[in-house]
Amino acid sequence: MPNLRVISGELKSRKIFTQKNHVLRPTPERIREQLASWLRPHYKNKNCLDLFAGSGSLGIEALSNGAITCTFVEQNPEVNRNLIENLKKLDLAEKSNVLRNSAENFVRRAKGERYDIIFFDPPYQKNYYEEFLNKTILNLSKRETIIYIENSSKNTEINNQYLELTKASTVGNVAAHLYRVNI
Repeated sequence: MPNLRVISGELKSRKIFTQKNHVLRPTPERIREQLASWLRPHYKNKNCLDLFAGSGSLGIEALSNGAITCTFVEQNPEVNRNLIENLKKLDLAEKSNVLRNSAENFVRRAKGERYDIIFFDPPYQKNYYEEFLNKTILNLSKRETIIYIENSSKNTEINNQYLELTKASTVGNVAAHLYRVNI
């Protein structure tokens, strides 16, 4: 798997090192470029959550563009260690909270923390886009939270009573959606 680069912000062009891992599916560069243009005006002084962190590229982009903190949740021990190393090399460790936990446990045990921006990029083959997405919204968001949802372009429709679609894009087999929470 090739290494990634930070697309924008003060860390633009810095490398994010990745390992060959069959469970890791980093967001394609063209989608990250699109996401950066959508969110650049919104990152400043925000508290972010990268729920299925993987390489951490989405949360790292947020921090590179002015987010004050990002919580990264990644269950795989090898991928988690790599993420911690990348955050150290990029001098982002102090702005980051890396948890080795499943997204399900993290959401279930949430204790009142609310995020301004949530990156929701789960494994495509699992159905996280209905009941689990609702739990994430109800336990971790607030009114006006921005939620980025990535899924397979074969399943682009996400109907959720709490979300209002603001932007959408498809590149290859990846569909990217930006929503605003309306609770």
